[in-house]
Amino acid sequence: MIETDQQLFEEGRRAFEKKDYVKAEKCFTALIKTHKNFADVLNMLGVISHSNGDFTQSIKFFQKALKVNPNYTEALLNLAVLYNDLGKYQKASELYHRVQIDRSQHKKEKVDPFIKNKLANQHAALGDLYQGVGLYPEAILEYEKALNLRPKFLDIRLKLAVSLREEGQYAKSLKTLGEIIRANPKYSQARVQLGVTAYASGDKKKATAAWKDALKLNPKDESAKMYLKLAEEEKKK
Repeated sequence: MIETDQQLFEEGRRAFEKKDYVKAEKCFTALIKTHKNFADVLNMLGVISHSNGDFTQSIKFFQKALKVNPNYTEALLNLAVLYNDLGKYQKASELYHRVQIDRSQHKKEKVDPFIKNKLANQHAALGDLYQGVGLYPEAILEYEKALNLRPKFLDIRLKLAVSLREEGQYAKSLKTLGEIIRANPKYSQARVQLGVTAYASGDKKKATAAWKDALKLNPKDESAKMYLKLAEEEKKK
């Protein structure tokens, strides 16, 4: 039986959603022979190629999808993720910015929550890269972008606090850590980092109290134990 284009598309999409990429690729490859400007299909073929490790082909598919629809959010994000995986961070960053809506032109439009989450996590991932190589101002900027999208992501706020501290901005770091603890008093890692920042700023009393609080919440926290022991030994000197 000869399948119609609609049947091919639906069959391919179902297979794609089930991550049966072999079947999905077969359907989509047949489909684009006659429908070269089907952006959704090109995007999904890009995802499949990425999954298969064929990054060159994956980039071509995403670029073709974006040629058909330059504002195709998923294709932009998928290409950004791929560039990020390949270490092409500048290209990835440029694409992340393209995804963000120009508020001056789209004030009434709302970004899908899923997209917001994905963007926030991508900004945070870029922040992690900057933080890892000691580029703290750049890390701070990326974490702030992530939090503008998802202010309740406390793990990202904690990373921001750490970068602020390493950049020497102790007051801002302490303020950020206080916000985290108020939002989630049981977040023991925030108290550990509060202790580290307080200690670095010279407030050993506050540091000791923070580490003790962290151990009350999580008695097995090795970092809090180690820092507290160090502070107590130094106090004896």
